[in-house]
Amino acid sequence: MKLTYSNFFLIAGFICTSFLQTGTAQELNVNLRVSTPQIQATDPQIFRELESELNDFLNNRAFTNITYENEERINCTFQLTIKEALDDVTFSAELSVQSSRPVFNSDYETTIINHLDRDILFTYTQGQSIQITRTSYLDNLSALLTFYGYLIIGMDYETFVPLGGEEYFKILENTVNAVPPSEAGKFKGWRAMDGNRNRYWIAENLMNPRVVAFREALYQYHRKGLDLCHSDPEACRLEILAALQTIDEVHRAYPNSIIVQMFMSAKGQEIVDIFSKATRGERNQVYQILSRLDPANLNIYRPLRS
Repeated sequence: MKLTYSNFFLIAGFICTSFLQTGTAQELNVNLRVSTPQIQATDPQIFRELESELNDFLNNRAFTNITYENEERINCTFQLTIKEALDDVTFSAELSVQSSRPVFNSDYETTIINHLDRDILFTYTQGQSIQITRTSYLDNLSALLTFYGYLIIGMDYETFVPLGGEEYFKILENTVNAVPPSEAGKFKGWRAMDGNRNRYWIAENLMNPRVVAFREALYQYHRKGLDLCHSDPEACRLEILAALQTIDEVHRAYPNSIIVQMFMSAKGQEIVDIFSKATRGERNQVYQILSRLDPANLNIYRPLRS
């Protein structure tokens, strides 16, 4: 079973034994859509088949050896927007990825990942096999889906157990390293030189010792903070404020890290909502932190100053 609240301490101990449970995982509950707003000439049937194949891959593959109950699967959405058909089988695109997890004793789901990958280039032919590629490289589409599948699972575990996603972040690193130089040169996003908001840097950040405190703050924010809001809103805010202070320290030590930017993309409005009823002092503290972490979106955080 997944890390839900009733089995939290059982699974926490279980993680320490390296996930020895066997079974079919099917960890993800994915709603994936392929859109083609700018494509006219290409036969639309290939995109309908692509959408079906990608949904099947993400929803019906076992990424781990942990058994998830149906209702415990991680809710996530993928939006693959095809920008250009370079030929009959090669496409450039953007991929939007969101995932969430429930907050204890509420009907609220908190966003964990809200990320847009603008560097998507892939080849696809009808009937093409898509596979999980943990340590080897098959094709760019398989590598992309493997990367984001394990990113979602790893980030979800981080919110339930301190550093609980370590095993899956190592797979992200392996996936990046497995892309051959010739393929990495063709399909952007796998190399440091391709920009500072790509898959290379996501994996690098999550395995970088400078970011360990950020990962610990994810647990504090969610398990020690957000999950307590139903019973003790004041204690919830104090834990979340402490987590934000830690993330601010990570930001100072490692400026412009993509993982902090991804956190703000997922959590900015939520933090404003949580602290809307806080004391003036708490609101001001949070505003100062958010203005450093995400200065481009100050308009979202200004209500905390009122």
